[in-house]
Amino acid sequence: MWQQTYSNCPGVLFSSLNRTPFVFSAFAGCVVQLRVDSRAVRGRRVMRRSGALLAAVLLLGLGACREAREGAPRDAASNTSRADAETTVATLPQALNASEHKSVASLDTVDDFGAALPSDARDAARVVSLNPAFTEIVFAIGAGHRLVGRTAWDNRPQEALAVANVGAGIRPNVEAVLAVRPTLVLLYATAENQAAADAFARAGIRTLSLRTVTIGDFRRAAHALGRAMGEEAAARTLVDTIDITLNRVRAAVTDAPRPRVVWPSWESPVLVVGNASYEAELLTIAGAQNVFADRSESVAGVTIEEIARRDPDIVLAGPERIARLRSSSPWRAVRAVREGHVAVLDTNVVGRPGVTIGMAAVAIARVLHPERAGRLP
Repeated sequence: MWQQTYSNCPGVLFSSLNRTPFVFSAFAGCVVQLRVDSRAVRGRRVMRRSGALLAAVLLLGLGACREAREGAPRDAASNTSRADAETTVATLPQALNASEHKSVASLDTVDDFGAALPSDARDAARVVSLNPAFTEIVFAIGAGHRLVGRTAWDNRPQEALAVANVGAGIRPNVEAVLAVRPTLVLLYATAENQAAADAFARAGIRTLSLRTVTIGDFRRAAHALGRAMGEEAAARTLVDTIDITLNRVRAAVTDAPRPRVVWPSWESPVLVVGNASYEAELLTIAGAQNVFADRSESVAGVTIEEIARRDPDIVLAGPERIARLRSSSPWRAVRAVREGHVAVLDTNVVGRPGVTIGMAAVAIARVLHPERAGRLP
């Protein structure tokens, strides 16, 4: 039976010393410690229905953990039940696929809602982050002390748990956010959050709203947050360090056979990783061929029968989803599931387009190409 599990890899981790986070990245066969604060930087996704119905929650561009996508009885990060999550999926409007990519130039002056990007750190004296991926970045660049609010889905770094929980990241409770007296609110740029952004603006609160679906989106977000908080050097270091790791992974598997894979991200309806997300990019970097790369969505609504027809060599998912697929009679129509050709991913590492993207590339490459482990960061 072909099965690999990977759960511990180098990349970005956090510790705390006098409220200063440390970013660790492995490259050149060693671990480099980077202190990222304002004073010093050292080293460095349902189903198609009359068109496309895409749930922004499933993308978790708002940064919610893939643990929720695993469909566990409870989401450890958000305490949101699976039934609640599925209700949210059913009620969200059509996707933002058409506007997933913003040019770097456009982000030089405005965010994805058209608001001017903040560039004065005084506007970031008291920050509420309504996107867990943004929360991670804020801590990674040494600005965690500015946070006065975060979502119920924020679960890392550990220091984030000490920040006031203001509730949801999509359709947030505006009153709860205003109660912590923010000077800047960070939002995931989905249509579901436009009303909240407008409400904050009317209250005189600056906002920074960005869509985070691809690796490029992460880079832009990191730079925008660095600029907003006066931590531009630290943001550059964070992005450059992750890019070094991604490039080393790409180089390590460049001449390896590329298995054909499918990455389910939801089961009812059946959703899989398409070709417009950080997950799709990670598959390419880690030496895999996505059997649904022809689908332009971030997450594509498909059927089990279609997956079976495309006959992937390997099915990738988190441990709970893999266990459910393997015990599901319908999913046994997929040869890879029937024959045990599955790769179990650590959802804590691969579940968010944030500071663990480098780690995620390493993790996926190791489960798909264990023979290349010695060449990987």
